[in-house]
Amino acid sequence: MSEKRLLHTAHIPVRWSDMDNYGHVNNTIYLEYVQEARVEWFASIGIEIDHAPQGPVVLQTLHTYLKPVVHPATVVIELYAGAVGRSSLVVEHRLSTLEEPDACYGEGHCKLVWIDHAGNQSVPVPEPLRRVMGA
Repeated sequence: MSEKRLLHTAHIPVRWSDMDNYGHVNNTIYLEYVQEARVEWFASIGIEIDHAPQGPVVLQTLHTYLKPVVHPATVVIELYAGAVGRSSLVVEHRLSTLEEPDACYGEGHCKLVWIDHAGNQSVPVPEPLRRVMGA
């Protein structure tokens, strides 16, 4: 993903409660880390998604688990620009840790559709966001 446009980097501490009986972070928690990074990114570029009339809705999420994360650690989520359509955008991600930054623990993407919440209809991705994505 290094040739992609880096959008945001988030650092998220692993909580003890994130662990499962196998002694590593539970698979569902990785998606929470990526979601947290996306919300942080939207806020950092001035896009309000909390109770906004329009905003992103998750259409598809994919995460490939390459190496287990174990507490204590700080997860590093890098978000990258993917494809942008009329009303959709893809945000790709790479997951590593501060403790082992060169190791890729997981990677994937999330496809979002921009929705008008009142009408429950897709609308064009806002122009400022298109520019940030490089579209």
